[in-house]
This record gives sequence, C-alpha cells and structure tokens, in this order.
Amino acid sequence: MSRAVVPTATSGDPVELYKLVTKDIPKAGPGNVVVRMTLRPVNPTDSLVIQWGLWEHLDLDQLVIGSEGTGLVYELGEGVTNFKKGQRVIPLISTRYYPEGFGVWRDYVEMPAKDLVAVPDDIPDEFAAQFFVNPWALYQMLKKLNTPKGEYIIQGAAASVLGRQVITLAKHWGVKTINIVRRDSHIQELKDIGADYVLNSETEDIPAKVNEITGGKKAYGALDPVLGEMTKILCASVRNGGEVLAYGALSGNELKLDVKDLMRGVDLKFFLVNGLLEREETTKEIFELMRQKVLAPLSGKKFALEEFREAIIEGNKPGRGGKVFLESYDN
Repeated sequence: MSRAVVPTATSGDPVELYKLVTKDIPKAGPGNVVVRMTLRPVNPTDSLVIQWGLWEHLDLDQLVIGSEGTGLVYELGEGVTNFKKGQRVIPLISTRYYPEGFGVWRDYVEMPAKDLVAVPDDIPDEFAAQFFVNPWALYQMLKKLNTPKGEYIIQGAAASVLGRQVITLAKHWGVKTINIVRRDSHIQELKDIGADYVLNSETEDIPAKVNEITGGKKAYGALDPVLGEMTKILCASVRNGGEVLAYGALSGNELKLDVKDLMRGVDLKFFLVNGLLEREETTKEIFELMRQKVLAPLSGKKFALEEFREAIIEGNKPGRGGKVFLESYDN
C-alpha cells in the first residue's frame, strides 16, 4: 500500500485538516514511471493551497499535498527506456499541483517519463528535493528582472532559504542586493554569504535608505514573498518603471500599494513558476550552480511522513534555519 497526506476539507487550517491515508500502489502505464518518493521539503505552498481555498473547485478525493520532492524509480511502463529501476529522479509536478491537486506527500507516484528529471550522482538528495520550487523559481525570476551588472535588486524575507539563494545567485551574476530582514541577528550572516546591504524593516525607513544607497536611482527591480506592507515598501524602493515580482504571501493574501508608485510606472506582477520554460537548459544550469555551491539550499530537520503535522509546525517557525523535510527511505 501507499501512504498519502490528504486534506479532509478544501479550506481551513492544514494542521487540523490534513490526515494520512492509504492508497493502492499505482501501476506504471505505457510511457509512465512509478516513483517511490524518499524526500520532500515542506514549502509554504503546501499549506497555502488549503489556507486560501485554492482547491475548492476540485474533487476532495483526488487531492494529495506536496509541491516537490525526489525519489527512486520503482516501476517502468511499456516503452520507457531512458530510466532504470532504482535511479534517483525528480518528478516535475508544477503544472499539475495547483490545477489538479496532484502532490507528492505520498509513498508512490505515477508520472509520465517526460516529466521526470534524472538526478546526477554528485547532487545530494537534500538539494534534489528542493530543485524546483526555490532554485528554479529564483533562476527564472532573476532572468525576468534582467538586472544589468552593478545595479541593485531589493528583496523581502531575505533570510529565508530562497532569499539566501537570491543573494548568492545575484552575486554570481554581478548584481548587487539590498536585503530586508526583521531581525538584526540575520544581518551579518547574510553579509557573510555576499549580501551588499541588509536592512531591518522594524527599525529603518527602507525606501529612504534605498535612495541613499543608490544615489537616488532606486533599485532596478524587486522580489516580494511577503505581500501586505512589504509590497508597498518594495514598490516605493524601485525605479520608475521598475518591476516588482511577488511570488509568495507570507503575511496573507492582501497587499498595500501607494498610487504614486503606479503613476511612476512601477509594474507589480505575481510570479508563477513555468515548469516548461527552457527546461533542458535551465535544468543543466541549476545543477551546475548547485555543484559550484552558488545555489546551496539550506537543509533543516527531517520528519517521517506520518509526522507531517509536526513538520508543518516546524516549517512555520520564524528563523528556523534550513528547509524542513518529510522523509520515507524505508517505506
């Protein structure tokens, strides 16, 4: 049998609504592969889909939580020749997670072979499990901002796992960063990994400080995983016509704006990861950046799949450090 974490309702508190059930192990159909999942990060989106009721239009019986992870090839369907049993792979489920509720917090998952990425031998499971939602997203977002070398970008929640990778990748590409945190304890550790400036939003006037840093030019673009007041701060901190990419909602699903910034041509968009955009090229580049430790996702505590409630609570703790995982190597 295959265990799976599923919601018992399509909106509410995930800690209360999620439960562990058993399902039949799927059979690999033609062109498909069954993957035995071994490691899955606990991402904010794994709670937000229920907190925000994003799946209210879907059949409850089809929903499984879990936006990414890695595992081993368990069974090959007819016609699949490019993978072998026991091979480490990453199921790319981004195009199915939001529209279908197709997640990987389960023991076994059936995937089209074309939607699997082989994991190189020198990439650890902890990196492979976090391959898509963070590294792929930040790679695409920084490419979209297209910031010239030597210019500044600004980001909120800079001490997060993704925020730290933004710092290292931007530095690798010659782009300077202004990073917003809420705790002074994060300032030096972010500077140690390459942050140019780290500002505390609890004690500093961020737009004024950005004007000072940039000589009045403001930041070229911004990344916003928070919304709320942070959106207003970031929009006020970018240049005329600058782009602000929102990609999360750590403060809830509302945001604040000053109409003056819209009049300046500031362009606010919500960024969704494109699972198909330049896939082969992007995959090779991300793995190479991981080898170089330019992208080195932080890893935190690991919990068994049945301990998903404890893992969600741990993942929501502020300043926890690395990414929390659900593991099932012995299933």
